[in-house]
Amino acid sequence: MDKRIARRIEAYLWRPEQLLICSHRDPDGDSIGSQLAFYDFLRQRRTGVVVVNDGELPLKYQFLDPRGIIKRPDTIKCTRWGAAVIFECSALHRIGRVTELLDPDAPIINIDHHTGNQRFGTVNWVDRGASACGEMVYDLVRVLGGRVTRRLAELLLTAIITDTGRFHYKSTRPRTMRVVAELMEAGANLKKLTDRLYYSFSEPQFRFINTILARADIREGGCICLLKVTRRDAAKHSVLYRDLEGLVDCTLTLAGVKIGALLKEMKGGWTKISLRSAGRLSIVPLARLFSGGGHPNAAGCHINKPLNAAAEELVEAAARYLQDGNVRHSARV
Repeated sequence: MDKRIARRIEAYLWRPEQLLICSHRDPDGDSIGSQLAFYDFLRQRRTGVVVVNDGELPLKYQFLDPRGIIKRPDTIKCTRWGAAVIFECSALHRIGRVTELLDPDAPIINIDHHTGNQRFGTVNWVDRGASACGEMVYDLVRVLGGRVTRRLAELLLTAIITDTGRFHYKSTRPRTMRVVAELMEAGANLKKLTDRLYYSFSEPQFRFINTILARADIREGGCICLLKVTRRDAAKHSVLYRDLEGLVDCTLTLAGVKIGALLKEMKGGWTKISLRSAGRLSIVPLARLFSGGGHPNAAGCHINKPLNAAAEELVEAAARYLQDGNVRHSARV
């Protein structure tokens, strides 16, 4: 990384006031791993570090935070901060209720790798070439002289594994694999982490996933695959939406699928959507049609309509996106 950026960030890290760390609401593996790793790094030299997220910790990631370091916004009283470090957010509003904790004078350090970041920070470190924020945190810790402990290495490896789709997305570069090797040399156990993240479903989760996959909605001659989840489905199987992360990846295991989506029925009559795309096809332009964004092969958005109506609108837009020649254009996004 650019050492000048590292020094600008460092200038805010050792102030006497408390430091806030947060990420987007409903955190994923990259945001959770990056936040906790950065917390561990800062605690090597200081106290007064608070990690806050709007949203519950998904079941699959709870083993990363056995001490309950990550807090909910409604449990935090402090509203004066030496700085706020925000990971993996293209826009400030994506931190949700954590915005209520920010005071207008607090410097913001914006660390992200998303296309379309709005550069809302006092310091903006946006590396669209990084595979994950976890990769960026590793570089920053090394430049600032932090110790890469076994726990820190496993947190960062979790961030990279999950945000590269187990090294499947095109964001995985030779540099990514070199970082992974160094994290493993520092003590991170790749097999153990992969087992915990992807091969440890509860029986209700397993049966629920089987039900959803069995009724996959395949359109446009096999080019589009939709998985639809209702609130009744989740309640019937005693599964929480937050524990479905990664289910959308199953859409791309079907040969010929170019666009996959997981649609979740939300309270209030709207639909939350996770999107995936295959190969060189970027899904970002499609996500942006519905006020979303993300990475070339993994993005998210929402449609303010009930589940089935949202599915039809998404299919119509996705089919048009494929037919209009945007496959060639999107490879350059």
